[in-house]
Amino acid sequence: MMFQFGFGFGAFDSGKSFFQKHRISLRVFSNSIIDRSDFQPYIIFAYSGYCQLCFRLEHVWQSVVEDLEPLGYGIATVNAMTDGNLLERLRVTHLPSVVVVVEGRTVHYRESMNPLSAKSLRLFARSVIPNTFLLKIVNHDGLRRFIDQWKSTNKISVLIFGAKEDPRMRYMLVAMKYSTFARFAYVYLNENSEEIRKMRFALSINCLQCENVLIFNDFPEKGPVARLSVGNGSQISVDTMSALIESHKHLVLPRLASQAHLDDLCPVSSRMARRLCVMLTVIDSSNDELHVKTMREFVGRESMKFTQKRVQFVYIFVDRQRQFILPFLERVPSADNAKNSRRDVIVVWRMEQDHARFAWLQAIWDGSNEESNHSGEELRERLDEILSGSVKLDHLTVLNALTDEFRPSLFVRMSRAAVRMSETMWFHLTKEEALPVLSAVGTFLVILLIGYGLNYASAIEEKTHKLNKERRKNFKPNHVDETKQWHPEDPRNPLQSNNTSRVPSLRQKRIMREMEPLMHELRAESYFGMIRLLKPGCRSIVILVDEQSKDLLLPQFADHVFSLRNNKTFSFGYLMIDKNLAWFRKLLEHTLPIEKIDRNDESGTKAEATPSSMYARLNSINPRQTLGTVLVLCGWKLYFSIYHPMHTSSRRKNFLGFDDDGEEKSSGDSSDDNAKARTDNPRKRVLRLKLEDVLNGFPNWLDRLLEGSIRRYYIPDWPDNLK
Repeated sequence: MMFQFGFGFGAFDSGKSFFQKHRISLRVFSNSIIDRSDFQPYIIFAYSGYCQLCFRLEHVWQSVVEDLEPLGYGIATVNAMTDGNLLERLRVTHLPSVVVVVEGRTVHYRESMNPLSAKSLRLFARSVIPNTFLLKIVNHDGLRRFIDQWKSTNKISVLIFGAKEDPRMRYMLVAMKYSTFARFAYVYLNENSEEIRKMRFALSINCLQCENVLIFNDFPEKGPVARLSVGNGSQISVDTMSALIESHKHLVLPRLASQAHLDDLCPVSSRMARRLCVMLTVIDSSNDELHVKTMREFVGRESMKFTQKRVQFVYIFVDRQRQFILPFLERVPSADNAKNSRRDVIVVWRMEQDHARFAWLQAIWDGSNEESNHSGEELRERLDEILSGSVKLDHLTVLNALTDEFRPSLFVRMSRAAVRMSETMWFHLTKEEALPVLSAVGTFLVILLIGYGLNYASAIEEKTHKLNKERRKNFKPNHVDETKQWHPEDPRNPLQSNNTSRVPSLRQKRIMREMEPLMHELRAESYFGMIRLLKPGCRSIVILVDEQSKDLLLPQFADHVFSLRNNKTFSFGYLMIDKNLAWFRKLLEHTLPIEKIDRNDESGTKAEATPSSMYARLNSINPRQTLGTVLVLCGWKLYFSIYHPMHTSSRRKNFLGFDDDGEEKSSGDSSDDNAKARTDNPRKRVLRLKLEDVLNGFPNWLDRLLEGSIRRYYIPDWPDNLK
């Protein structure tokens, strides 16, 4: 911090370097340079007291400053020792650095700083100036369109003729400086162009090597209102050109279209040097064009007289500037509707920045050709009375800000912001900064792509599932045996299924190849290993099959339990039900309730015989109805869980393959109920499951098993009659 006092111990800056002349701080940059960069570009040199290369380039920077500063280019320097926060805002990462601030954005000089020439810096300073401020005209039609746009743009037209193909930097800087009040165009005096000859003849330009500046106002048919020409290789100085434009900066009758127009046309003035602003109030329509036209002609005739008296004539669109005109309307009486063909005029004296005194001249201006002279005389008399002091400006009002009528649209502003953001990112992002951003964006796109693919595959699968479900729903067999609730395979009817659906896919083959060594047949030899001698916490998952269904059900079973293959607490197997039906029957007998006698019955007969009937029906189990049943056996804690396609809460009593509902009824009651069912309320058609569909609900059941929500059947001992 001692270097800010100029001692410079060990540094190259002694406090008297050329860099100190234009040094700025963050406050100056934020409050002044950013706003002024819309009309004047600033070139900034970043240096440090410890930067040896910076002071070796001091003479180069001095040469560039001596060339650019007289042209109107803004000059600034930043010392990294005292204004490091400003360098962070400018995104300067190394010293020395050169940046240009133009239209609020920062452009970095990307060429090598060692060696650095004054010519390369001048070319860089010229290249960053936007080319939208100075148009190029190459034909006579373009010249005519440019001059005739004074009405829509509310600006004078400045036409520059030069002997060089590219305009000089001074012209570009002047065009940028006066862009609010003037439009600029450049014409290259090419002697070989016929269009250029037409323009030279129309504007009386005879010298090809001369530089000419012509200014047109709102009467372009009368020719240029100002002309400046130099020859013999001379150049028009910036001061001379600025003075010429300042003297003709506005149209004869300009429009108050922005706050900048109000500040320049109606500035704040004191009582001794009072400036009056005469506003014609019209609306933006074709009906009021005649009023503006006749007022412009009147001002054109009387301009010299009123200019000397410091009176400025303007007009304003009250429909576009409602917020500005509303305080005036609140302090004057309503206009007379009988004179709706005439327009009002407001005479304003701006005392302060936001306060003014005014006089409202109601219905004083008539735009018709017959009455324009009379209206002009009446207006001249009223203005003379105000200037002489016989009529005072009695009304006091607050001045609201004017709406900028030429402000770009939201789409244009967003487009420009997007372009500037992309340019800023291109200049500022280094390789180290860009790679993480690109990696994050790439990862995000990959995640979106994978999610879209999974969603697409899920939609296709769901669509296929719904289509198959509709096909099964619409299938109506010729004969339905209603005495059975489930017929996975009727031996009386041949199995009619699509053989191609049974062809295993490559995935199923791979799964079966991995699971086949893990699945063992449950029989007498493996009884102890799979049930009796299981370790605590271990369980065996066994599916019931026979010789005909083994090849069909085992691959499906292997597919469903494939995710559990690495779980050491599960072992897998299958039971041949045709050989071990007695073992399965005995296992189910342990789950039946104990018979009870109703003590309230005086006869002592059984009131309920459900267990006995269920014991009897266990002897008539159809082995074909048990195919696809899955048993989960826990040998240590003596319990098992069972999966069966018909094992649901609504069909709990007949999941074992029984034929009736498990309730005893008298023959009379049964016959009556059956008759009623056949006549009044026909039984619903039961679901006919195919053999390949019996395991469709097994994945959900397996998830519930892992959650612990599946019912467990505890038994006293394991049957030992396996074969």
